[in-house]
Amino acid sequence: MTHADRERRLREWLPSQPNFGPEAEIVSLRTLAGGQSSELLSLECRRRSGDAIEQFVIRLEQRGKQLFLAPDIVREYRVIDAVARYSSVPVPHLEALDSEGAVLGVPFLIMRHVDGRAPLGRPSMHIVGMLTELDPAQRQQVAFNGIDALAGIHAIDPCHAQILSGKAGGGNGIDRHLRQLTDWYNWAVAGRAFPITDYALDYLIRHRSALKNEDDVLLWGDARPGNILFGRDQSVRAVLDWEGAFIGPRSLDVGYWIMMDMFHAESIGAPRLAGWPSEAEVLARYRASAQAELHDLDYFVVLGAFFIATTLIRAVDIAVEAGRLPAQTQMAHANTATQIAAERLGIAIPPLSPDFKAYRGLRADFTGISA
Repeated sequence: MTHADRERRLREWLPSQPNFGPEAEIVSLRTLAGGQSSELLSLECRRRSGDAIEQFVIRLEQRGKQLFLAPDIVREYRVIDAVARYSSVPVPHLEALDSEGAVLGVPFLIMRHVDGRAPLGRPSMHIVGMLTELDPAQRQQVAFNGIDALAGIHAIDPCHAQILSGKAGGGNGIDRHLRQLTDWYNWAVAGRAFPITDYALDYLIRHRSALKNEDDVLLWGDARPGNILFGRDQSVRAVLDWEGAFIGPRSLDVGYWIMMDMFHAESIGAPRLAGWPSEAEVLARYRASAQAELHDLDYFVVLGAFFIATTLIRAVDIAVEAGRLPAQTQMAHANTATQIAAERLGIAIPPLSPDFKAYRGLRADFTGISA
């Protein structure tokens, strides 16, 4: 569908939506950068003649060349709605949902635009981006506010998010999650051998029985500072990207946060900026905020690295198909996620792929984590 067709169809559909109304008028529609797992559009419109122009974001369900096995924008809409209803964790205000894909060919949601900045950046948030512009106390406040938001998500009564459980059979949340991860991974690798991630998945399954049982909580599923919009006062303006949310042990989200911290620091040789908390400080802040204990973090760091490595397998396949990477690239085998997993598992650490170095903006002679 062309951009012009999308705009025409939205002009016809938007007035029928209760939060917009019959006088709704589109001022502009454009594609937004970012959004690796789903396409994003920026929408400017007036709800009534003479009203001020308002900004919205359209998030489309990815179909065909998606990272994940079964994207579900309706489920994501319900998760955001539950977080908004049952917690004080800030999320974008939801405005509309097309659950059938009748308007743009795929389901999508519309949410209000939120002003704020996220600590994104390649090769690292410690090298470029908003954190480099803050003083040490402000950086610490950014991190601690993000960790407090994570604790707030975990405090939501799981009964308010039962839409997230039960689809993959019984057992604890971690059991369902491992089954879904296995299905997704097998689909992504499509019968090919990926020695490090193959070994990691085997480890995760074999060591499941040794995990300490934790009560299931609502998990964010992609817990990292880059998915949070912060205000100029370092407050959390909105927590974003809920498609990976599920029910499971809180230590999974925290382990993922720690792994992503490594991804931006130790794994690429970037010293943390002054004020940014260490792993011990992250854990202390979370425990104080959530009033809960954490367990088996090494296991969940490996699980987080496995998750990122699997997204890279899919991202590389998509890039090869589009001609952006050569077919013989080793980027899906040799990246900082596979290095983190290999180090934690005590197996040979692969040298970084030149394509991955270029993708992340790393020096050509950089080796990543040393064996």
